[in-house]
Amino acid sequence: MRVTIRDVARQAGVSPATVSRVLNRPELVDEQTRERVRQAMAELDFHPSAIARGLSVRRTDTIGLIVPGITDLFFNELYAGIEQAAARHGRKVLMYNTENNAHRVLDAFSFLKQHEVDGILYTSALVDEDFDPLLSRIGIPVVLALTESTAKTPLPAFKVDERRAVFDAIAYLVARGHRRIGFLGARLPNEITGQQRYEGYLQAVRYFGLETGDTFVEYGNYRMESGYQAMRRLLERQSELRLTAVAAVSDEMAMGAIRCLADHGLRVPDDISVMGFDDLRVTAMITPRLTTVAQPFREIGARAVERLVELMEQPEMASAQQGVYYLPHQIVERESVRALL
Repeated sequence: MRVTIRDVARQAGVSPATVSRVLNRPELVDEQTRERVRQAMAELDFHPSAIARGLSVRRTDTIGLIVPGITDLFFNELYAGIEQAAARHGRKVLMYNTENNAHRVLDAFSFLKQHEVDGILYTSALVDEDFDPLLSRIGIPVVLALTESTAKTPLPAFKVDERRAVFDAIAYLVARGHRRIGFLGARLPNEITGQQRYEGYLQAVRYFGLETGDTFVEYGNYRMESGYQAMRRLLERQSELRLTAVAAVSDEMAMGAIRCLADHGLRVPDDISVMGFDDLRVTAMITPRLTTVAQPFREIGARAVERLVELMEQPEMASAQQGVYYLPHQIVERESVRALL
């Protein structure tokens, strides 16, 4: 049977409130009583939980983290930044994996609230106005990473400028002589990243006067297999499209495209150049090594934690610190793009 504060109080001959003060505000209890309570705890092998202690001081020093999938290849880098920043502030991280399921997103907020986290980092899909009642109900700070919000509730978000990043990727290809550029995009329910990256592609092809249209674009779900299939569908129109390069919405899709091209007897970059987006570690080890747009995952995670801690400690700052904060991306040149000039 689990030992409770009441058991310790009975053993020490004090009230449960005194035991609680020894746990949370020991300076308010005289030394002789503190020692008697601590001796009772040792005799009963009593170990107070962080949550139980946090209830009395209204904090548990725990940050909730909602992620769309722990198998995403970028997750380790993002989590490293989050965990390291949390540790610097003496905070622990409690994670909930939604598995890209909208219903589990609602469960995630409820679960973390029940576990008395002091704030939540959300890295899943778009936060829209449907979230407003939920955000109001949980009553703790929420900060976004790798996504953003259209909700009325003010929420700070940390990410790269998706449109600008893809625009720069297409500009990189154009500067190397490519004029017929396909795009491997992504479509998921209630997801904004794929739409913004597609808009960046459209802005670039229009700016540089490139031929475009629906036939130049195929969609997947960011995963390698979907990149393979999307590239296969583009190849079915290659006699018409005459693509010299393809830009992918993620490194995983880019790697799937490279596999597909190889299976069809085409070489990268000799026959078709391929460009990714993310700069996953594995992209420096495949053949050919992938040229890509790098996201600063660790810094995004760390900056999101820093802001969340600020809001947890100074909740009155919430309305002043809303909006999207863009971190810089960069082009990482490797071997999968060749110059035609």
